Amino acid sequence: MTTAPSKTSPDQFLPKWLWIVVGLQVVIVSGFALATLFNPPPDFNYTTMAYVTRNLAAVLVIVVAVLLRSHAALFAALAARGITDVVDATTVFTMNATELESVVPMVVALLILPALAGLIYLWRRMKRA
Repeated sequence: MTTAPSKTSPDQFLPKWLWIVVGLQVVIVSGFALATLFNPPPDFNYTTMAYVTRNLAAVLVIVVAVLLRSHAALFAALAARGITDVVDATTVFTMNATELESVVPMVVALLILPALAGLIYLWRRMKRA
């Protein structure tokens, strides 16, 4: 009985779990940005539009990094996304945005922690190459 190798083969760009992390980043981030764009809040302003633009640009960078099959570009894109998610989550509490507090655990569980795991993997993979 044969088992699949536990490590990513050199010709494989990303392991399956990291594809899921990338998919979560693309789907969740673009989903929230597009939902905000197509169903704007009553106080839609420049700051809200900057949020939408920033997140759609971040998703585009992730997609381009994957298309280029670049570990370094994907590392940079996930790092930038992670930083913005941490800042956004922190800002919810520092700005007392109580209506958004319930979203923070989801952001941490589905975006920040998986991206951190992906960053660790990509860092190790880049150091081996």
